[in-house]
Amino acid sequence: MDYQLSTNIADLPFGVFNELARSLEYNDLWQSLFNDPYDPIYHVRSDEMDRLRRLPETGSHLLRILGHRGQTVKDFIQKLHSLAKKHGSVMDRPQLILHRKFRPVIWARSEQITVTVIGDGNKIKLDCRASAFPSPLYQWYEEGKAIEGAINQSLIILRCACTARNVFKCKVYNIVGDGETWSNFYRMPNKEYSSELTSKIVDLSQYALDSAAAGCESCTQNMVAEIYRHMNGVSVNDRVPEIEAVNDPMMSTQQVMVAADKVALIISNRTYAPNMTNLITPHCDAQTLAECLQQFGFKTVTLGDLTLKEMKFFIMEYRKLLGNDVYAVFYFVGHGFQANGQCYLLPIGAPAENYGPEDCLSMDWVLSVFKEYSPALNLVLLDICRKFVPTNIDKFTTYAEKFQRDLKVCRNIVYGYATSGGVGAYEVKGERNGVFMKYLKNRIGRNIPVLDMLRKVFRDVEKDSKVRDVQVPELTSNLTLPRSLHDVLDYSGHTTSHCHHNLHWQLIHQLPDPVRVDFPDQKLLVTIWFSFVGKFTNMVYIFSSVGDLSEDEKDEAGPPSDNARAHLAYITFPENIDANEAKLCEDDDEGVSLRIMVSNLQKVKKKLECTLMLTKIEEDSEGPVVATKIISLGHVLITQIYC
Repeated sequence: MDYQLSTNIADLPFGVFNELARSLEYNDLWQSLFNDPYDPIYHVRSDEMDRLRRLPETGSHLLRILGHRGQTVKDFIQKLHSLAKKHGSVMDRPQLILHRKFRPVIWARSEQITVTVIGDGNKIKLDCRASAFPSPLYQWYEEGKAIEGAINQSLIILRCACTARNVFKCKVYNIVGDGETWSNFYRMPNKEYSSELTSKIVDLSQYALDSAAAGCESCTQNMVAEIYRHMNGVSVNDRVPEIEAVNDPMMSTQQVMVAADKVALIISNRTYAPNMTNLITPHCDAQTLAECLQQFGFKTVTLGDLTLKEMKFFIMEYRKLLGNDVYAVFYFVGHGFQANGQCYLLPIGAPAENYGPEDCLSMDWVLSVFKEYSPALNLVLLDICRKFVPTNIDKFTTYAEKFQRDLKVCRNIVYGYATSGGVGAYEVKGERNGVFMKYLKNRIGRNIPVLDMLRKVFRDVEKDSKVRDVQVPELTSNLTLPRSLHDVLDYSGHTTSHCHHNLHWQLIHQLPDPVRVDFPDQKLLVTIWFSFVGKFTNMVYIFSSVGDLSEDEKDEAGPPSDNARAHLAYITFPENIDANEAKLCEDDDEGVSLRIMVSNLQKVKKKLECTLMLTKIEEDSEGPVVATKIISLGHVLITQIYC
């Protein structure tokens, strides 16, 4: 090895330096690395982040920065090791490139498996913890057989008599894989490159419920059999007629499906004029889905009317949330089409005709962004037309080829199309939602597997005589387990990343505190406050009202005086900010306030500023402006993402 732990990170041999740089660029890993505001060595400003994203060799540039900041190979490995507690195994790759010493699996605590009763008391959580490098992998066993999909630190099962009789254990292992540039270094003769531990068997007998209250099918059948014997005078040794059951290994009643986190990106594009016709229901559809998903514990980001650049930006941000065991939902409603077997989403501002791949968002591109992530459920809902629109099909064929060359199949993905290839998706005049969402909202509340839910939605559409002959939904999936949007949220083993996602979500859904602006000459006080526009993250209502300026801040505000009622506070924004005309809102106690709706907050990218004009009312009409102030309203909702 041509370097030591004390080697400056910028002085690494050319080949190692280049490979390390590429590993930082892989899935934008560098953004997680240089995002610590409390560590000046591993922090860059938001404007510097924007510049780095545009560089052709971001990784090399950042490694040179670390070199200038005195970071050695040892320092860098220690930083990656600490971040692995938050981000998991994604931090392994650069450490393997630097040949960090292999660490076999060891138990993280003396009690190999802990048992906890959770939820409403009818479930048990088994938790196993270990440490190692590369990061440890887990496999749970029941009665000596591997449980399909049970590959996390925690296993949640039903708390029932038949489960308690079974034997559970967990195998923990790690291995340096073959076929990588670092493999030969680790897999040399007489060198350890894999390890494995198997836990002791855990005894669950003390946790068993006395009945089938846990909802276990086997317990239910036993209870029915006992009732049958009692009612028919049948002895215990006599055969009881069997209850017909579905013999489906996917429908195991022992393992409970869990999600480490639940996230959703919802985009609704409605305002396409003047290039093409506006749509009616997309924003209502997005609002409806967001409301439903939030009830099941999903963190939703709902955005309306995005350009192509904005769509790509927010999808790149969204992918940061797609860790292992996460449930993810991506929903797009708006104009779209199909070309060469692939769906394309049309952004706001797309040309009316002769558009090429550069004018729209390909689902090939979206899946290429997702491909290195392995959420437990990746539900993609496309509420678009799939007619074959483009005339320049050769361009789309050529464009798609580059994705086929680097094809990697994403696991656990479910595609729910509002319609089939070659036909349209429709809105029905006078109805709040489009056809697909009209029926989806009625089924999504049921706690059933996602695939069953979508099939029921499709059958509902088929029964609708208005659209059944023109809109035929379609489903494709490689999901192997019966995941439901209602599954238990359990972030054991993902605590740090869950808290990080939670904080990130809270910030972009946080309304600013009210802003109070004094006008001493007029003895008036203007209060500006904010309210959500449904569930949207890039729209906000802004209210302004005029009250009396008190000399003592402790005085409680009373009803507005005649002087206050004789004034209105108008708010105006720069031309690049979309704001509608102010509307009067009257209240007997509070007086008159003005309300405006600001849209497309994603375009602001900084604190929101406005001009406040205190205006005198004369004979029920707008009078002269008596005072003006330029004020900052702070970050509002989605603008926080650019901090």
